[in-house]
Amino acid sequence: MHSDEHDFCELRYRDLRDRLRDLAERVERVEKDQRTIVDILRDFRDLLRLVTTRVRELDRSVRARAARLIPLPDRGERAAHHFRN
Repeated sequence: MHSDEHDFCELRYRDLRDRLRDLAERVERVEKDQRTIVDILRDFRDLLRLVTTRVRELDRSVRARAARLIPLPDRGERAAHHFRN
């Protein structure tokens, strides 16, 4: 191998090594970002579960209060209403 060819190969080797190092650093950043995204999604999921539970509790509470506020007609009133129609 001639000196020029050897120098060219050495340059290409160094360039490739530097590019691989850069790529490895970018992969590490992407992996870190992915872990961050997974953590955020997990927190969001937990928050949605809490909100869903709270909304269900409020819905039950509202339904219970509404049931107490709406008077149910007795049988006589239902029969009278039935025959009026």
